[in-house]
This record gives sequence, C-alpha cells and structure tokens, in this order.
Amino acid sequence: MNGPGERVVIDFSTDPSPPHKGSNSVRVKLTNSDGKPVAGAEVTVTFFMPAMPAMGMTAMKTVVAAGEKGGGIYEGKGELDSGGTWQVAVMARLHGQVVARRQLSLSATGGM
Repeated sequence: MNGPGERVVIDFSTDPSPPHKGSNSVRVKLTNSDGKPVAGAEVTVTFFMPAMPAMGMTAMKTVVAAGEKGGGIYEGKGELDSGGTWQVAVMARLHGQVVARRQLSLSATGGM
C-alpha cells in the first residue's frame, strides 16, 4: 500500500517506438520510491496535438485507458490520427487521488 505523499515514478514507452500514425500500444510502469510496483491504479495516457490553422488542421486528442497487467505494468492501445509532434500527459490515480503525472512530447512517424 502506498502512503500519502509517497513518490510514484512513471516509466512510459510505446510500441512501436517511436509511435506512428495509426494504432499504437502504450505501456506505463509505476513504481514507488523503493522501486516496488504500484498496483490498483487508474492510468490514462492523453495524446494532444494543437490545431495548425495554417495547414487546415484542427486540434487532435486521443485518450488511452491503460489496464493493469500486474507487477506495476499498465497497457492500452490508441489511434494517432497523424504523424508529427504530440504532447503526452500520463496520469495515475489511486483511490481517486492523482499520485503521479508526467508530461512529455513525442514525434510520431507517418504523414499528416
């Protein structure tokens, strides 16, 4: 059990890596400050690409709910509608409380 205020570390990866336009798998590993796996979390991965009006593109967003696989591993699948740079937000909740959050950007291969 994770105590209040305990630090949870997010390790994030995609398959394929880098991700591409189309279907991708996400994998999130949650560990506490002792390196032990964190179980029972709700994990979401949100991919967001802002609008590019000059290119006639609206904003795009994909939310992936990652299901628990055991050992602190959470996996899910999602579709990316375009190649290019995506902002990624990974969030983990335990008992309704956000225990970890990570922001990053990824470049997906494939055309617009």
